[in-house]
Amino acid sequence: MFDDQAQYFYPLMQSVDVKYLGQDIPQGGMDQRKVHVLAREVFPKLKWKKPVPLHNHLMGLAEPPKVSKDVKIEKVIAAKMSKSKPWIAIFIHDSEEEIKQKLLKAWCPIKQVEFNPLLELVNYIIFHERKEFLIGRPLKYGESISFFSYKELEKEYAYGKIYPMDLKLSVSREISKIIEPIRRHFEMPSNKKLLEVFEQAGITR
Repeated sequence: MFDDQAQYFYPLMQSVDVKYLGQDIPQGGMDQRKVHVLAREVFPKLKWKKPVPLHNHLMGLAEPPKVSKDVKIEKVIAAKMSKSKPWIAIFIHDSEEEIKQKLLKAWCPIKQVEFNPLLELVNYIIFHERKEFLIGRPLKYGESISFFSYKELEKEYAYGKIYPMDLKLSVSREISKIIEPIRRHFEMPSNKKLLEVFEQAGITR
């Protein structure tokens, strides 16, 4: 009975969070879309500002749940990064070592491209910020190799020419570099309070 009641109350509580956290542009995963649509429909009736939500589909770092091939979108939603599971998510204040340890434990089967969180990070984060992505490799396993497009990397990974450990270490290096200026910004005493607000709103991923 309580589970049934939660289905009614929880979306309302999530919607009200948008109002009382003062989020004009709430950010979340695709699973938050229905809640944000509810907020956009109801807020004007309460004379509240209508939010403009932003959604992403970045996967969490754990193995995605097994679902029917006919409902792939449900698999993507279920596998998203979540602040309630910090070990499967990367936060903007994570240290270089924290990022490395999370990615070393991340799910990344050899030759598997679909639902691979490491490749998602390369596609949507690294190539958004960089024109080149370098895979560092020990000489005994082959020389380091540069990629200039995601499709090129995906093809080589699918063929088994790029090993998961090399991909993990290289992604860790680049993600840490990308996050570094943001991390330094929020380490300043005047900005620590703002970081707490972001964490409450779930927008530190």
